[in-house]
Amino acid sequence: MASTFIEKRLVNEGVKFCEERIDQKGTVITVDDIKSLKVRTFSPVLQSVYVILGTLLFVFGIWFQFENGNMAVSLGLVMIGFLNVAYGIQGRPKPASSLNALNYADLTAEITKAFIERENQSRE
Repeated sequence: MASTFIEKRLVNEGVKFCEERIDQKGTVITVDDIKSLKVRTFSPVLQSVYVILGTLLFVFGIWFQFENGNMAVSLGLVMIGFLNVAYGIQGRPKPASSLNALNYADLTAEITKAFIERENQSRE
C-alpha cells in the first residue's frame, strides 16, 4: 500500500492514466509513462496553510483599501493573497522522475491493482 501522500496521489494519477490508455485501445504502459506523470508534492496540511494564509492576505488587502484608500498597498496584498491561494491549490506539481526514493516496480503493481479494483467495482 502507498504510505505517503505523494505515492497515493501518484497511484490515483496512474489509475486515471490507465483509463486513458484503455480508451486508446489498450496501449502498453511503461515505467517511463509513470515517471512522466505529474503529481502535487505539497501535503494537504501545507496546501490548506497556503490557502488560509492567502485568503487572509486577500481579505486584509480589501479591508486596508476600504480603511485607508491606499491602492498601491492594498493591491499588493490582494495580489499576494490571490497568488498564495493559487499556489496552494496547485500544490507544486513535479514529474515523478524528479522525486527521490520511489520504487517504480511497486508503484506499477499498486497502480494496476487499484485500477483492477476500480474496474471490478464499476462492473458490480
